Amino acid sequence: MERRKLYTLGYTLFQNGAVIDIEKMFKTLKEFNVTHLIDVRSMPYSKQYPQCNADNLKAASKHFSISYGHMPELGAKASPMQDVFSKASDIFFEDIFPIPKSNRPEDAELLDYEEIVDFQKFRKDEYFADGIKRIETAYDNNYTLALICSEKKPIDCHRYFLVSKTVEQKYGEWLDVEHIIQNKSAKIDTVSNANLNNQLSEIIFNKSEIKKLDILNSTIFEPAKIENYFGNNQQEKVNDFSDRYWNLMHGWKKAKNTNYNNFENYD
Repeated sequence: MERRKLYTLGYTLFQNGAVIDIEKMFKTLKEFNVTHLIDVRSMPYSKQYPQCNADNLKAASKHFSISYGHMPELGAKASPMQDVFSKASDIFFEDIFPIPKSNRPEDAELLDYEEIVDFQKFRKDEYFADGIKRIETAYDNNYTLALICSEKKPIDCHRYFLVSKTVEQKYGEWLDVEHIIQNKSAKIDTVSNANLNNQLSEIIFNKSEIKKLDILNSTIFEPAKIENYFGNNQQEKVNDFSDRYWNLMHGWKKAKNTNYNNFENYD
């Protein structure tokens, strides 16, 4: 089967002062032969950048002959009714709680007993799986998709750690995921999931992220700790550790009365 490409991007990559350069964004998509721009935010609106609200993106897309669509089933803010939540302490096995609010999407401290979206459960959720299946259908129709969210860096966004990892697991034999980024020369470029996986483990195990957050101690990096995690080899265990750690930083809390419209919508 011919190999195809699925792209992702964050609209803040095209920030120009206080606005988003919509024209540059769509011209970039055209350069990658994208036919459909798919919004994977749970709610496709932004207070800070209203030009990236769904209606405005849809209107802009017509000028560039690119179709716009919203797929909320691929958003990261799960409904409380979905069976995708776990206690934070069941997701990551080390005692590092509480997680400071500055490192959490709701800007609220995370305690060990609180429930958040569990990435591993989410990737197997039926509603989410329906969205992943729609991606396959799109490629059966010879479309080329770009999944859009907010974050400039894919490593900080669910389009990498939830959506693209699932796509890679299911369709990796014929579909490559490429994340649109800005390289060190300030040029538009792409980065693969494999590269991001390596970046993530380097961030965590070189402690650059840990030191910045100041929430882990050095004993967590002893080899024996890694043996508590899942995988058939050392690298898979490292990937599992990294995935679970990142889960604590990015998994939304199970909301009871939370109005997500109070937050700038990043997921």
